[in-house]
Amino acid sequence: MKKLTKQGFNYQDVVSFGNMFLLANGRYGYRGTLEEFRKKEMTGLNMLGVYDKYQDKWRESVNLPNPFYILISGDKEYSLLTQKAINHEISLDIETGVFLRNTEFDDLVIVSKRFVSSDKKNILGCQYKVKAKKDISINLKMGLDLDIYEINGPHFTDKKCQINQDIVSFNGVTNEGKNLQIAGKYNVSKGSKATYIKDDIFGFNEDIRLVKDEEVVIEIIAQIGGIDLLNNRFDDLYESHINSFKKMWNNARVKLIGDEEAQFELDYSIYHLLILQDDNSVASVPARGLSGQTYKGAIFWDTEMFMLPFYAFTNPTFARNIIQYRINTLPGAKKKAKKYGYEGAFFAWESQDDGLEQCSDYNVTDPITNEPIRTYFADKQIHISADVALAVIRYVCASNDFSILKEGGYDLIYEAIKFYLSYMVKTDKYHLNDVLGPDEYHERVNDNAYTNMIVKNILEYAIHYYDQYIDTVKEKTFDKAKMQEVLSNLYIQEPNKDGVIEQFTGYFKLEDTLPHIVKSRKKNEKEYMGGAQGVATPTRVIKQADVLAELMMLNHPYGLDILKKNYDFYSKYTEHGSSLSSSMYCLAASKIGYLDDAYKLFRKSSGIDLGTDQKMYAGGIYIGGTHPASNAGAYLSVVLGFSGLNIDENGLILKPHLPPSIKGIKYKIIFRNKQYQIEVFENNTYNIKEVNNHD
Repeated sequence: MKKLTKQGFNYQDVVSFGNMFLLANGRYGYRGTLEEFRKKEMTGLNMLGVYDKYQDKWRESVNLPNPFYILISGDKEYSLLTQKAINHEISLDIETGVFLRNTEFDDLVIVSKRFVSSDKKNILGCQYKVKAKKDISINLKMGLDLDIYEINGPHFTDKKCQINQDIVSFNGVTNEGKNLQIAGKYNVSKGSKATYIKDDIFGFNEDIRLVKDEEVVIEIIAQIGGIDLLNNRFDDLYESHINSFKKMWNNARVKLIGDEEAQFELDYSIYHLLILQDDNSVASVPARGLSGQTYKGAIFWDTEMFMLPFYAFTNPTFARNIIQYRINTLPGAKKKAKKYGYEGAFFAWESQDDGLEQCSDYNVTDPITNEPIRTYFADKQIHISADVALAVIRYVCASNDFSILKEGGYDLIYEAIKFYLSYMVKTDKYHLNDVLGPDEYHERVNDNAYTNMIVKNILEYAIHYYDQYIDTVKEKTFDKAKMQEVLSNLYIQEPNKDGVIEQFTGYFKLEDTLPHIVKSRKKNEKEYMGGAQGVATPTRVIKQADVLAELMMLNHPYGLDILKKNYDFYSKYTEHGSSLSSSMYCLAASKIGYLDDAYKLFRKSSGIDLGTDQKMYAGGIYIGGTHPASNAGAYLSVVLGFSGLNIDENGLILKPHLPPSIKGIKYKIIFRNKQYQIEVFENNTYNIKEVNNHD
């Protein structure tokens, strides 16, 4: 398995590389920055599930102080921020979850490696070596950097550091009263340390004389929430991490035969999913993973609809934790429904630890005036409750773990249905009006096709399981007959005479134009294209898969002919302004035999975090970071798309659709407590066999 490697240094790439070279372990994420970098370079140690609100700013996940700050100086600073290196290279070993650096200056070489432990989850380590190319005197500064990068901070009302021999301890109290700790132990192979406290660096200062070819080694072990592991040897912690990380690949590896570039991108995508799982965490997976505070560190529908299938097939324990998170936050969803005058559970569009809605009514800014723009993500994107409810059923189907329905899962589904019944209006049919579908450019529309169909899906499942699990529902306020009556009379956008499903009532009447034309109407590159005044709003141009998401993600009665007609119709209008979009179109293209399209769309999903031109703003709001839902979409594109894996009442079935450059696919999945080895061959034949019990 190859390493991700970048040569040279360009300051413009610092933010992108911070995302690209991210290390994480499902609890903490450390951005891929250099040791001499600080707040300005967005160095960040991000925490999962720990949130804080400062004054009237958005509540967001918390970043801890950086324990790996190191600066070498002598006659000059040996920093890429102040001088040019002869050679510079950084690498990410995706097989082992290790960040590597090699920087050569005129008179010394810096080599470092860093890990966020996948074994001992509250441990991080960094080894930093300086080798002299000639006799030289240098000064070493190292320690905890308390000048923390924050989008909506400051989050610590009180920051205290204590230095005891070679350990620096930090204790901070957040605005919400959370007490957080991190400590670092700093070992240096040569010289003696003196305390250094300056410019928010709390640590050590050391003058060192090196002769030619002599090396000094700095080893830093950082621990979050304690100090009991700091006396472990660096090498022991490093090896235990590597061994643990390699094991995570056992169930997740997917082999593409004949296409090395696609293989690496898929491996890289799977890496970003592996670093977000923690079998002991029920804090779920944020939309930007652990790459920072973008989107407030919140959980979106991305997790249930895109990422959950990957975890269900490779790590059912963690998949269950994702469902458990939504069960735990059901009270917050009920509070949101009540706030807007509805019954049941209206899940948060941006959900944090308590499940309360964190998405503001003004979630985008005008990049020219900097004025906030009214959006309707929080109050009109109602499909989120059905996304969550459907995820419960999908998890049960893949795992046979019916216990979760008894332990709050069916109650969740029932409360979601209560919400929709209170939201619906009844004329000749039941309608879901004034909503926002997956295509976020068109707000406050009536009868969005995706929304209505997913509500139909969860009604069908709720009725199916009603007699068996109704006793687990805490508040029984309507019955099976009512659900059946609504199901029979729910308005569904059916295909028209041309076989095309109208995305919402009135969509076909919008201006018939194309994405590149609409984009040319923008007055500012960062301008948001949706909303009341957005350039896409009066047109057919859509942000992402909507009807195609319905056809690929939901149960529906339509055949391949309808899929093809809708793909042909909507693909020309889709801007793919969301990282969620390409994989849905890839799955559709695979099914209908547009294999060149499918391959290109797969590569768009799998390579999304490997470039330096990612979409960083929505209006004036920074939205940069990693894209785990797109990474999951790449996995789904191969497993569900190219290999054609599907699940029916009889179990696993395959209908492969291999693109020309891929000569075969080999992978394992865990399905209903058994593990299967699946191989797809060049002639689109396949083999499924049960293998030994999974790890």
